Amino acid sequence: MSSGTLNLAPITRQLDEIQSAMATRSDVDQVSSMVTEVSGTLRSTQDQLAELQQQFAEYVQQARRTAAVQRAETKLGTLKADLEREYGHYKVVRRSSIGLLQAFDIGNVSESTAGQVSEELMIQTPRYWLAPALVALAAWSRDDEDVAKRSVAEAYGRNQAKTALFFALVLRREHRDAESVRWLRHYFASCDPRNLTREFAVILEAASQGQFGPPGTDLVRTQLHTWTKELRTSQDLVKEQVNKWVQELTVAREVLDNQEAQMLRRLTPPASFAAVKAQTEAATALGRCAEKYEAVKDSDFTSEGMISSLLDDLLIQLVTEYDDEELPLRREVTYQEAIIDSDGDADRARAKADQLIAILGERTDAVTLQTNAAIAPDSLGVSVRTQQVAIGAGREDFRTAVTVYTRNYRRLHVDNVPLNLGSDHHGLASSLGFVGLSTSTSEDEETMAARLRSAWDQTCAARIAQVSFKNQQMVLPIFIAAVVSLLGFALLKALGVLVALAAGGIAYYVISQKKKTADAEVANVIQAKERAYNESFQMLVDARAEFDDLEFFYEEHDADEAELLRVIDVWPVGSTTSEEK
Repeated sequence: MSSGTLNLAPITRQLDEIQSAMATRSDVDQVSSMVTEVSGTLRSTQDQLAELQQQFAEYVQQARRTAAVQRAETKLGTLKADLEREYGHYKVVRRSSIGLLQAFDIGNVSESTAGQVSEELMIQTPRYWLAPALVALAAWSRDDEDVAKRSVAEAYGRNQAKTALFFALVLRREHRDAESVRWLRHYFASCDPRNLTREFAVILEAASQGQFGPPGTDLVRTQLHTWTKELRTSQDLVKEQVNKWVQELTVAREVLDNQEAQMLRRLTPPASFAAVKAQTEAATALGRCAEKYEAVKDSDFTSEGMISSLLDDLLIQLVTEYDDEELPLRREVTYQEAIIDSDGDADRARAKADQLIAILGERTDAVTLQTNAAIAPDSLGVSVRTQQVAIGAGREDFRTAVTVYTRNYRRLHVDNVPLNLGSDHHGLASSLGFVGLSTSTSEDEETMAARLRSAWDQTCAARIAQVSFKNQQMVLPIFIAAVVSLLGFALLKALGVLVALAAGGIAYYVISQKKKTADAEVANVIQAKERAYNESFQMLVDARAEFDDLEFFYEEHDADEAELLRVIDVWPVGSTTSEEK
């Protein structure tokens, strides 16, 4: 440096650095704004991904159900083909038996034709009891007593109970009441009340309709009363009937739609939501059963047509009963049909099938048979009249089952569930590093809001502290200004004041920009925190509202117990129906 020449290069460098710093700050502001924008986009993307994940899970579940239905349909076709191949000829015998009875009424079939048809069927079905019974009918029609007796003996030897019941019905159809009652006595003598075959349902049907005449009806009712009184001394048997009614209630429950309570599903642990879902669904069974059995109670049963027509119906029920050999295939058919009816829901299909398969059982006791007739009359082939009588007989079991059923789900009642906000419960939570919050639906909303506010304050405190303006940020600009001022006074003498003022102004500007940038960043964080808080709070509010809705839904349906008990309590006991009271 020559004397009298001022070297301003150091000052120029400092000014360039200051300008560069200011530009950097501008870039930081821009980046901060971009980060906030990206955070919002990330949040939206995460929400979309969560929704997509839920939709995919539902799709997979539905796909599995659809596949299960398709497999069931295929297997059902195979099973029915097996039934037709193995036991299709049994259907021919069944149809022929009804045809012969009707032909005898009309008199349009010769005795020789009837005999030929029945004898051919006997040859084709060497194990089936109904075939020799038809031969006996044909022999009776032509007064061939010897063939008739041999055929009756053959049929009785193949299946005593069904043969005795068949001839009891046929003879009653011909108005030969005394002979009919005698065969009924044979039937009862061949029966074990603890081990009845399913055709006893026909007896229930006949008794409910009074189709055996007064002596026969009294015989049936007396015998049934005696058996029932004896069997009900077993507490295990009574408990079994109660359990059947409990299962009927369980199957009747409504299933909560997968689209319901989405936020509650998201924030509460799976086990907690499963408990809420279970209790909500359980309560729906009460009203559904009340409605179902009120309709059964009020159903009219009219005995239209001649007695012979009614007895034809009873005979059809007897001869169309599945033979013991058919039952294994019939059980599998029942299960596959349940899968189709349940839209591929394996759990519900199994519950429904178990109930129906139990009814298809080869043997049962008199009490259980009445319960089955009450719960699933279609599976036994009995009328609503018989169902009405059977429900009346087991009314106390039904009532006890309601108590057991409601007690079971009420003791597990959930009146409060935890709600958890994790570090990634939404996009801003992920980007800001949310510390997490655990609350519950029972916590006061004001308290919950305050705790959530505190959690977000804690989450953002470090970030705010990081970007806030600090006093030490003034040191460097002030130091540089001081150095420049000293140099100015030393080198420029009179101009030193101007240099000092300029340096001071620049330092002030730099400090002001630093503070402004810091304040803007703090404001951005606070703004992001507020958005994040509002979103978190709304999620909690939505989840709490969904829980309250489910709780209200539960309480509303739980109150239906009174209506169901009313339906049970007014049910006619014995042989009377609501129309005969």
